[in-house]
Amino acid sequence: MTSDTPTCSNHDCRVAEDGKCVEGYELPECPHYGKLSVDAIPEPQHVEVAPPVPETVLIALDAGTPLDRTQAARLQQRFLSLSVGVVGPHDSGKTSLIAGLYDQLQEGPVGAYAFAGSSTLVGFEMVCHHARSESQREEPFTDRTIRGAAASFFHLDFSGSSSAEILSLFIGDRSGEDYLTVTDDLANADGLFELRRANVVTVLVDGAHLIDSEQRHEVKAITPQIVDALIEAAVLGSRQRLVLVLTKKDMVLASANAERAMSEFEGIVTSIRNRHDAKLEAVESFVIAASPKALKDVQRGEGLSELLASWLRVSAAPASLPSPSLHLKRQIDQFTASEDTQS
Repeated sequence: MTSDTPTCSNHDCRVAEDGKCVEGYELPECPHYGKLSVDAIPEPQHVEVAPPVPETVLIALDAGTPLDRTQAARLQQRFLSLSVGVVGPHDSGKTSLIAGLYDQLQEGPVGAYAFAGSSTLVGFEMVCHHARSESQREEPFTDRTIRGAAASFFHLDFSGSSSAEILSLFIGDRSGEDYLTVTDDLANADGLFELRRANVVTVLVDGAHLIDSEQRHEVKAITPQIVDALIEAAVLGSRQRLVLVLTKKDMVLASANAERAMSEFEGIVTSIRNRHDAKLEAVESFVIAASPKALKDVQRGEGLSELLASWLRVSAAPASLPSPSLHLKRQIDQFTASEDTQS
């Protein structure tokens, strides 16, 4: 049907075919002429409307691996937080220390502190795996931290027996070789943010090397050099405690050179304390067996409760410094000094 075809709403009318009104009206007078029949009105097409799709809500789950700098900073805002930097040459026992502390918490409180949470459980399990029987290794083994990689942080929350307050501990992890480069060039300390922010900087002394007649001289030399370099580079300062830790106590006690090694470790501590005690909040020392290969003379995790207590000890706020006594002769200088004091 074209737009010029006559139409009529009367179903019996054939005006479109013969040009005549079926009721005998002149076409202009017919009340039905020019209107569409009900049969001529097209049926509305049914349009299939798809049901609304519910909006997908995505929830980001933490991977549970060690935290980067930003993630750690965000978590540190929740509770009272303490940060520890652990410095030690390769195979000095850093990874064993982290794994040993985590394993001790599986069995209950470590000293006065009980496990209260962690956002890096997967990271701890990855570190501990090779030291467990499930790894089917004959001897405990720990992965080496990748050299040149940015520092990451293991996180643990603790509840103490004397307080309901949660303490968050963040343990920095970086390759030991990266720390050693500071002894060659102080500029290499620029990127050691995890040490600058640390409440406690822990330097590990490898007990296995200290009992070795060929390697002990290097241990005795490199430990003070690292401390000297960190202080000179202003990475380690007066608001921080320095903790020196002799690792692998089991190997030391099992050695014929045990007495000499313990004496030389005390000598290292005394030497560093004499030179730098006034520059630091404190210099402390511990002897540990975090993941001993033999349990003849030591217990697994020996010394860790004392070390953890040191890490979690909250330092007293430094006393405010007295205002310097000014002896200004010019009136304008006295006015300026008064404004500075008030601000």
